[in-house]
Amino acid sequence: MHTFTDFQRFTVTETLTKKLYHRYQSLFDEEKYTKKYAYENTLPFIYRWQQGRSLLEESQRMPFHAQPLLLFYGFSHLIKALILLYDPTYPSTTNVLAHGVSTRKRKRKDYRFIDDEVKIQKHGLFPHVLEHMYQIEPSNQDRFQMATLFLQIPVLQDTIRDDPRFKSKRKEATLPALLIHYLLLYNLSMINRYETEWWGELISQRSSADLPLIETYVKACAALCEKIIVEEAQGVFLTRDC
Repeated sequence: MHTFTDFQRFTVTETLTKKLYHRYQSLFDEEKYTKKYAYENTLPFIYRWQQGRSLLEESQRMPFHAQPLLLFYGFSHLIKALILLYDPTYPSTTNVLAHGVSTRKRKRKDYRFIDDEVKIQKHGLFPHVLEHMYQIEPSNQDRFQMATLFLQIPVLQDTIRDDPRFKSKRKEATLPALLIHYLLLYNLSMINRYETEWWGELISQRSSADLPLIETYVKACAALCEKIIVEEAQGVFLTRDC
């Protein structure tokens, strides 16, 4: 299973320090750095993990209109815990503290969420994870459309099948699942935060065909993110090297 409860045993200080030590042996040539970062990163990992878990779980008790914000920041904190398994020095500069992606601030009058795009930035969490966790060279020319990302989420396929707007959309294997959710949640959280009129009208008046898709996604999102994060962490901690 891949739940926070299953991972709980790794969030004990002594256990985690040992796991980080074994993990970092494959990343550092010198013993002093292995010990140093295993010790220094134990509490940051635990604090980020606990914060992220709390926000994801709290999102399920919040009204729908506020959930994307908690989901995004909860997921981001968990990713910032995970990145310590690949880059023990994170954050080594302030550049990597940004989200690493951007979207159009002002939406057009005929705005449709599925047509919106997120652009990858040169610096920030997204390109840092892409490079360090998945060994994919980031490009600040990359753009990802929401429809393309939705098409890669299995739980949404029944809803998409009934949506004629997707007839012309192509399913492309573009990103790891963790980063697909990061981009979707980033955009939803930015709309939630800065496009309050569109967001409020969408929910209260059910004014767009985007809503059933967004509702289905947000409802399933916490469990999906939990599974992905725990699976990624266990994939490292349960290897022979750890």
